[in-house]
Amino acid sequence: MVSVAGCGGAAEDAPVAESATSSVVATPLAAKPWDPCTIPDSAVEAAGLDVGSKSTNLFGEAPISTDWMICAWRNPDPGSWYFLGVFSSDHDLAYLKGNDQFGEFTAVNETGAVQFRRTANYDEVSCGVAYEVVGGIVYFILDGRASREPQGDPCVEVGRVGSALRPLLPPSNR
Repeated sequence: MVSVAGCGGAAEDAPVAESATSSVVATPLAAKPWDPCTIPDSAVEAAGLDVGSKSTNLFGEAPISTDWMICAWRNPDPGSWYFLGVFSSDHDLAYLKGNDQFGEFTAVNETGAVQFRRTANYDEVSCGVAYEVVGGIVYFILDGRASREPQGDPCVEVGRVGSALRPLLPPSNR
């Protein structure tokens, strides 16, 4: 016999559930990292990026990682020479520095921003800037588009965009 309990009182002749002899503690779900795709289109456009190129993933439909929230744009045509990705995670700067895909970490300014480059040995341009924020880290990374000549210094450009969008990120943990 199957008994179904609802929100009402006990039905006449219905069995009453006994109290449990063991307790179960629910583990709260971990908070997701801040979503960089929540940056308003108006701010993205003001930073010099093409709002129509917005993507929540870098490659296809599958997420690149469950640890990171990602949003990417390219700079507007004509002359669109780069993609700019914004990555957010509950990891910290030490985690990023321990990743062998990145190197050449240097402090940018008193805000705690850190500039870095990809370590991959290829001819494309790349530069990133990371900010430690409450709850983790957010980093911007600029990667050149294949067969497009850079129209400027990638570190200057990612620094400019990062500074323009910094007020919209979670607060600094400093």
